[in-house]
Amino acid sequence: MNYKYSLFNEDGSLIIGHCDNIAGLLETNISETADEDYYDLSFINFHFSADFKQICSNRKYPISNLYILILDHCGNKIGNYYFVLNTQRVFTSSDLKDGRDVNIAGYLPIALSMEILRLWDLGRELKQKNIWSQFTNHQREIWMEIIRNRDNCCKISSNIQHITNQTYYVDGRHITDKISFYFALGESINGPGGYFGGCLDSLSDCLCGGFGVKPPFTIEINGFADKCEIIENILEVLNEHNVTIKL
Repeated sequence: MNYKYSLFNEDGSLIIGHCDNIAGLLETNISETADEDYYDLSFINFHFSADFKQICSNRKYPISNLYILILDHCGNKIGNYYFVLNTQRVFTSSDLKDGRDVNIAGYLPIALSMEILRLWDLGRELKQKNIWSQFTNHQREIWMEIIRNRDNCCKISSNIQHITNQTYYVDGRHITDKISFYFALGESINGPGGYFGGCLDSLSDCLCGGFGVKPPFTIEINGFADKCEIIENILEVLNEHNVTIKL
């Protein structure tokens, strides 16, 4: 069975278990969190991993810091959120009963909410481009963080190739601002939900390699010629890095 979430113990590099639902998060995303903002999270209908059960079979196992992993439909990690426990949690074999809710209190350095998890559901199996075109501005900000998180997780397990001298076709029909241009650019290069920068600094980083393509290359922007002033600074950075622009 493939689950939506896993808990990963940072200290022991071990998957603790899996579940499909998390309770205790705020409904909407907040831009910043503080050290004192603790969450009492419930991992609903939790199932412990065989490895974790084996370790706990003959000793107590302490846990201090976790990652909440986001999984795709095949069970592969596509995102993670650091979760710092407010007190150390000790598991014993008697605690490891599958199907119960596991309750853990801690701090989330990067904001996580039910709204974010719902958008992650859209990103588990990305097959089409431009799904962001119907998002609100707030949802687009969340989506940018999701695709950046996904890119960081997926590139760890992939063999990054630096393709050059190719032409990429950017669909400009849904571009209305800078963030939507970054979405369209990322998808033209790396497919649905693809990431290739979200601001001028991160775009410059991507153009140095490690994000699927490296200059020189060409981007051809369709359906956007009359709105180029919106992305003038972005086009300047692309030109400075030996990217040819066709409008």
